[in-house]
Amino acid sequence: MNISQSGETPSEQLYGRPFFIFFIALLCYMGGSSMLVHLRKYLTTAGGSVSTISWVFGIGMVGSIVTRPYVGTSIDRFGCSRILKMATLLGTLSIVGFLISSNLWLICSLRVIFQLSQATFLAAGAVAAARIAPKGRSAECLAMLGLGGLLGLMTGPMIGDLIFSIYAESDGRFLVFFLTAATMMLVSLMFVSCVKVPEITQADRHRHNFFAVVMRHKPGPIVIMAFCLAMAQTIPVMFIEGFAHTRNLDGVTMFFLAYSPTAIILRVLLRRLPAYIGRRRTLLLGMTAYPIGMFLLTRVQGTSGLILPAIVMGFGHCFTYPFLVDLAAESMPPQHRGVATALILGVLDFGFLSGFISIGMLTKWHGFDVSLRIVAATVMTGVAAYAWTQRGLFQPLRPLAESD
Repeated sequence: MNISQSGETPSEQLYGRPFFIFFIALLCYMGGSSMLVHLRKYLTTAGGSVSTISWVFGIGMVGSIVTRPYVGTSIDRFGCSRILKMATLLGTLSIVGFLISSNLWLICSLRVIFQLSQATFLAAGAVAAARIAPKGRSAECLAMLGLGGLLGLMTGPMIGDLIFSIYAESDGRFLVFFLTAATMMLVSLMFVSCVKVPEITQADRHRHNFFAVVMRHKPGPIVIMAFCLAMAQTIPVMFIEGFAHTRNLDGVTMFFLAYSPTAIILRVLLRRLPAYIGRRRTLLLGMTAYPIGMFLLTRVQGTSGLILPAIVMGFGHCFTYPFLVDLAAESMPPQHRGVATALILGVLDFGFLSGFISIGMLTKWHGFDVSLRIVAATVMTGVAAYAWTQRGLFQPLRPLAESD
């Protein structure tokens, strides 16, 4: 393998020009893509029922899972920069495609294409973050770049709400909506095109298919943590609204006003924590917070009671995803980092899909309290299993900080 001449060798400065360019690109991409939480409104006007809408969203996730292996090998073969540009352009075209689509099957197909774009962008983005970071600071780089994604996830739905509050359907609200989302994606494409990522190219003899690479290098117990994290995150992603409804609370605004700012502020203030206690301890700390937050949710009786569980789970969000992806990517050689990243993101997708189905069924049969306790116990079991397999985890902090 070798570093290609198309990229730049990572500097010793993390917060330089490449970082901030990519930060804006990620913010704009996630802002445009998160606007599609309002896609349900468009599907309803096209004649979609509740079950049809669920199928549209579900099929998109399955498409993402299936294509993960090809995304990983494509990153390793063609480079991050090309894949990032291709994914952003594909996402933009799929959003524009909604404007000319009134058939539900066509909308469903476009949703699949969009999910493929998002899965590809996030996988390539994670690899790019590791390559533009100075040595030993890839997890910090991924965590801080993730703030751009969090800000995009917050602003996208708000922009959509603003558009739907100003424009009526007769005023072309969906035209404005989709053009705004597509414009944000195009701005992201512009910034992505300016990022120069150091590329690690493979000789032809080193190119293998996804499953051969995974079987050869065996990423190990980190896969368990990815599945458990996805199961835990299904609560704030999908089920918190239904929980609030069954408790007769005043919506979920209070939860997210505590959840998102907690994740953002702590990620900034404690960005160097892994340098002192190690990435594995940091990941375990975040993963333990999720079950605690779930148990706290079972005690909620009023709207203000959502604040404490939200803060605890926001703490968990802060200390999980970037360190999970970084540890997973490190489990394979540098020339296969794309495969490792795609694998762990694919496991996350599968965990979300499993969580949506299993938690939904448990809630239907036994209610939210029982399902929350079962998921919390499952996550804690996975955390304990991972901790048991980690050599040196319980040694003094100083040796771990140096080696991890």
